[in-house]
Amino acid sequence: MDIIYLHGFNSDGEGWKATALRKHFPTANVHAPDLPAHPLRVQEVIESCIANCNEPPLLVGTSLGGFYAYYYSALHQLKALLFNPSLKPHITLDDRGIGVFKTWTQGRAYHFKRDYLTILEKMKSEADHQQNQKLLYFFLANDDEVLDHQQIPEQFTQSHVQWFPGAGHRFSKFEKVLKLMKKDF
Repeated sequence: MDIIYLHGFNSDGEGWKATALRKHFPTANVHAPDLPAHPLRVQEVIESCIANCNEPPLLVGTSLGGFYAYYYSALHQLKALLFNPSLKPHITLDDRGIGVFKTWTQGRAYHFKRDYLTILEKMKSEADHQQNQKLLYFFLANDDEVLDHQQIPEQFTQSHVQWFPGAGHRFSKFEKVLKLMKKDF
């Protein structure tokens, strides 16, 4: 089994969620790349990961990484586990994501530019038109302090949607979900 983990904004590929995936899926080949800021470079990284898989991978994404998992689920018709995904990053990053930042885990500096928002908006439109909702599994914190997910159940009526109290935006119940999902994947 191949799993591609896509981290969120200000994060890195080798954070605790990648470690948890390896722990709960010890026989899987877990790809957890550090995603660059530029969405076109992100596309190159993810396409390379998919090409290096022996079988169609399971996508796992959190926050902005959830958006990328959503996008690649649509493009390649892959199953995706989406944890508090940012499905409108061109909007949510407009007010708080422009500038120079450092990632939490590795302290890797990067510059997220306003120009990237247009690319993300185009990617969203493309994914929306090709999406197979049955391939999407949403895991949402009802206390996400960063993103509002209230409309996801009505927008994704054919997807699996599950709410978790007390998980916050970082989704502290990630391992709990992995334990539940092991039997299904």
